[in-house]
Amino acid sequence: MSEARSKLYYGWVVVSVAFMAMFVNYGVRSTQTVLIKGFAEELDIGRAAASLPFTVSVLVYAFLAPLTGRLVDRYGPRWVMVVGALISGVGLWMCSRADNLFVLVFFFGIVFGIGGNGIGLVPSNTSVAMWFRRRLGLALGVATMGIGFGTMILPRLTGAVQSQWDWRASFQFLGYVALALTVPILFLLRGQKIPSDDEGEAAAGARLGDAALPGGLTLREAMRTPSFWLLFTGFVLIVVALYGVMVHQVPYATDQGISKGWAEWSIVIYGATSIAGRLFFGRLSDRTREKKNALYPACAILLVSITILIFVREVWSLMVFAAIFGFGFAAYGPVIPAVCAEVFGKANMGAIFGAVTTGGALGGAAGPVITGFIFDKSGNYIGAWILALACVAVSTILFARVRILWRE
Repeated sequence: MSEARSKLYYGWVVVSVAFMAMFVNYGVRSTQTVLIKGFAEELDIGRAAASLPFTVSVLVYAFLAPLTGRLVDRYGPRWVMVVGALISGVGLWMCSRADNLFVLVFFFGIVFGIGGNGIGLVPSNTSVAMWFRRRLGLALGVATMGIGFGTMILPRLTGAVQSQWDWRASFQFLGYVALALTVPILFLLRGQKIPSDDEGEAAAGARLGDAALPGGLTLREAMRTPSFWLLFTGFVLIVVALYGVMVHQVPYATDQGISKGWAEWSIVIYGATSIAGRLFFGRLSDRTREKKNALYPACAILLVSITILIFVREVWSLMVFAAIFGFGFAAYGPVIPAVCAEVFGKANMGAIFGAVTTGGALGGAAGPVITGFIFDKSGNYIGAWILALACVAVSTILFARVRILWRE
């Protein structure tokens, strides 16, 4: 075996850091379905209002994502991610001191919203994309498995802390987890943002020396095309459905008479199946003629899972829903950034993917609030689940119309 092949390709180190960042970021976001009833009851607020900290966090994420992408394009991911982890840790810990909704909105919604940008999809997936070409989908699939592990593990740990103490202790625990993320970022990530001339995807048998000068559209050029807005709008709609379901699935299950313990286990189930799904859909995007084709089976799986959710009454049906939902949910982490790289090129991927992520973040902000509003007005979630089905169906049509605009 040659010396080049005997050494670990540094791109996989980048993947490991991206994995950890997304483990923390999306694991924290998934804990809201565990914590929402606790702080809603203590602060004497409804479920729509209790969703507000999460909503503000996602809105802040939405508006800062393009700026974060530009910072990564210019300076590389290392310091963007370090600062993001520090701000996230402080914001989450301070949530434990909240004595009213507005304090919680400030520290979770605004402070964690700002910090979460630095350890979110944009810096993580952009950094991975710069180190891979032939196996980009696989690399993104492995990196975004961190979302699956995070949603599987952190909510259970947070729930255990809450059961032993209270929701305030849970926020302190999450703050310490986010602060700990600074260590691997500082020690494992290099300051450079792209491979040097003698590096590339050598471990996979393909050099990327030319990746130091990637080509592609600028953000302004991309935003003048129909494909950008089709991808943007499709991402808005699909995330309205995904986050509406994700944030409210535990309250919905307990409303159906399922115990809180079993309802929280459904988060573990969809987190576990999403791990397999991210690997599957990431690999699938590498094998399809166009990477967007990997989104179609994912949309079909989501339609099936949300239909099952409408009829959940027992533990077994909740687990079936969670397993199918998690597998379909998984596609968007690896496939959307891969589609961005394929459609628009990599030269300004941070800025372009950041702008597309703004669409997903807007959907993530709206989904839980719309779902909570429908529940508050109707007393049940059925209307919200029907809306989620419609969002998935329309997004599928929009994704189908996206066209490749850049060829390397």
